Amino acid sequence: MKKITMIASCLVNSSMISRMEDAENAVRQAFSNDFPNDNFDTWNQELPDDIANKVIKNVGRASKINVTRFIQDFWE
Repeated sequence: MKKITMIASCLVNSSMISRMEDAENAVRQAFSNDFPNDNFDTWNQELPDDIANKVIKNVGRASKINVTRFIQDFWE
């Protein structure tokens, strides 16, 4: 699973954003705003599905998700 999909899934599950497409756009926008000198495609690599699904499950229905922090946490 791509990193953008994992973070977007968390946003949708938390009801911060209702549609997956909008959630992925929000992740792209946050990346663009907060990391203007970095390459999105280089960051947005595949994660093993078991790790991505564990993160999604652990975040659950959190009421607030900091997308920028999420991006930083999955920088490799």
